Amino acid sequence: MKKLALLALTAISLAFMACAPSKLDIQEAAVTSDVLVEVRQVLNDSISLYVGNVLYLNSKQVVADDIYPLHVSTRDPSEFEKLTPTDVINSDEEFLDYLRRKAPDMMNVGIVIGETAYNEVGFEEAAVVTKLTSIFQKIQGGSLKLFHEKEGHLTDMKKIY
Repeated sequence: MKKLALLALTAISLAFMACAPSKLDIQEAAVTSDVLVEVRQVLNDSISLYVGNVLYLNSKQVVADDIYPLHVSTRDPSEFEKLTPTDVINSDEEFLDYLRRKAPDMMNVGIVIGETAYNEVGFEEAAVVTKLTSIFQKIQGGSLKLFHEKEGHLTDMKKIY
């Protein structure tokens, strides 16, 4: 009887593992995102940075009741240290317009919760995901996926819509 119960438990565990996305699936979903919004601490700075197709959203800016005004500076990956003007974004529409200027065909968006975001006093993942989901739901026909990052690697993925 004990062997049968152990066998059943093993089978159930394997079934759940088979349903979870593989590391390759997670990486593929992240790479195919038109824009990744990575929520993390941006040390020694109070602004968010847009580099390549990734918006490093400063966790300081998302712990407030309202994320606006949102200060974002675009940096070239090859000249990352070169300071650039900061854009001030005041609404969801301006935020989406800003991202569309960077990625005109933006449809697939990924939200990455970086492990350093939890170091920010007052950071609550659920509240941040809810805020960002309400913004990106305005993109008709798009997809939104939630990722978590630890030690520089994506650890899991959940399709929000």
